[in-house]
Amino acid sequence: MTGTGRDHTFQEIRPVQSLHAPAFEFTEVTGHGDFAEHDRRLEELAREAAAAVASETALILAPVAGFGEMSLDLGSDDEDLLEDARANAAAQEYNLALELLDEYLGAHPEHQEGRYLRAYCLYHLGGQGQLEALRILRPLLDEPPADDGLRDRIRDLRRELRRRLTPPEVTAYTQSVRTDPRGALARVEAFWELAPEEGTLSYLLALGQARGGDLERALDTAERGAAQADVDGEQVAAFARRLRLALLTPHAAPAVSAFKTGDLDRARRELARMDPRWRRSIVVDDFDAYLALLLGRTDTRAAPPAPRLPADRTEDLYSLIADTDGQRAAELMRAGRAEQAERLLAHVLALVPRFPWINFLYAACLYRLLRDPDRAAACAEIALRDPTLTQARELLETIRSWQEASLVNPVVDEYVAAMESVRGGVSVERLGALRQRLVALERVLPSLSSAVRSETGAQIVRELGQAIGQRLVEVADAIVVGGLYEKYDRLMSSVKGGISDARDADRLGHALDGITAEIKSARKAARKGAGDQLDELAALVVSRRSEVEKVKAGIQVSALVRRFNELAEQQSESLARLRADPYTVRSRLSGILEDARRLRRDAKRTLDSRDQTLLDELISTISRTLR
Repeated sequence: MTGTGRDHTFQEIRPVQSLHAPAFEFTEVTGHGDFAEHDRRLEELAREAAAAVASETALILAPVAGFGEMSLDLGSDDEDLLEDARANAAAQEYNLALELLDEYLGAHPEHQEGRYLRAYCLYHLGGQGQLEALRILRPLLDEPPADDGLRDRIRDLRRELRRRLTPPEVTAYTQSVRTDPRGALARVEAFWELAPEEGTLSYLLALGQARGGDLERALDTAERGAAQADVDGEQVAAFARRLRLALLTPHAAPAVSAFKTGDLDRARRELARMDPRWRRSIVVDDFDAYLALLLGRTDTRAAPPAPRLPADRTEDLYSLIADTDGQRAAELMRAGRAEQAERLLAHVLALVPRFPWINFLYAACLYRLLRDPDRAAACAEIALRDPTLTQARELLETIRSWQEASLVNPVVDEYVAAMESVRGGVSVERLGALRQRLVALERVLPSLSSAVRSETGAQIVRELGQAIGQRLVEVADAIVVGGLYEKYDRLMSSVKGGISDARDADRLGHALDGITAEIKSARKAARKGAGDQLDELAALVVSRRSEVEKVKAGIQVSALVRRFNELAEQQSESLARLRADPYTVRSRLSGILEDARRLRRDAKRTLDSRDQTLLDELISTISRTLR
């Protein structure tokens, strides 16, 4: 900011910026009763499948040359076929080994080692034979192994076949499910039957079935997948929990409704009346125990206690109670009806205060409404406890930026308003008011600095402090400059009617000399901007002082001419000339001449051309007269 001109107009060189919170777009839908994440999970699974194909290395399978007989003695002829098949497989003569194995298995179709060897050869030949190899090995999962070594080799070969074949199947599903959902589900289900250890397949199949509305079939798929999977089993088990809750929710709705209205006894009665198929559920038992806990409270006005359950069962209980409301609130938010969503969530949150998902929704809702940033931050922190809420971290960071903005921006706005109050010119009084506002802002900065957390917020507070400090220095200079300007203006206003005599000119000149001395003193301590203004004022005062001297000289010339004219008029009268003493007249003329010459000498630089000519003529006339 610099002061320019006698109006002390302040212009910001580097304005202080407000703190802008990053935008947050709510997209999270993770309630147990909603399966709208289907498309998002398809994209994730497609990326994971592509990465698996690109990054994994082939499993080094155990050689087959050292195999011994792993079943009953089948006779020398059949044994020779198997031995030859082993030898050819070990020599990588896979086609010849397959011919021998086809003949051998024709006589002994259930022989485990023979089937394994056939799958082993098909695996090495590649192409569609690998899918056939997986199909050959599938029944061996359910048969007791004839030998531990063979069991390990079967497991290793199946794992390698699954590694190779599963990613392309996932990719094929994700590419065709939108155009042919039934065909895509049928294909992935058929492959899952061959590779039930792949939890991703059962999850994908159950998710597609749920999206199609067949929740009970999806639950069967997910539960079976969770029991059989040795890869991604936790994901399938978690989805099975969601499905069970989704199916259970409508049956438990009367009890949940009674709980929400505060009628805990009726809620327990409604649970007891449930269909036994659904009543026999861990989450229903937990709900009943929680209702009993609440009924045993002595202080019903306090916040409800947390259920005495493990974290996963607590989440299921909260989901049973609040998922439907959470889904409704999410729909309201997406429809732009955040006020309604806030009222709904506030009521539900009072019942399940530690449920991460409802806390996430409420935090997002408060942010959308720009209301109560501290409460929003507290809710977002609770939401972080659920790792499946992928937007929780982003939301918390956004809210913290919003918190800082709600602290920083009012101070920045007050600074901007204070500076705007002197935009376009000010008085010393307004400058004093500006200084008071800036000093008040400066006192707020230490507490504001300790409250901000982000580097951006801290930087803005530092810049604001620097700006305020600089402005205070400049305002102090401007007050000095303004005071001198106002003093000069008052002085010049006092002579708007003109200067009547030399004494008035002397008084004005002395006053201007006093202002000049004050400017000189202030100039020593002034900064560059104020110094320039003081220089402008000093030049103005010097100019006025010169004009005063010219006016004074003009007044003095006029007075001398008037004295001469008066004397001349007196001598023009006949009687007066007779009575006049020639010596007195001469003496008076000599006095006028002496004053004129002194003025001509002392005021040589201040006389304008007209007065100088007039004075010269007066001196010449008197000089001729006195000869």
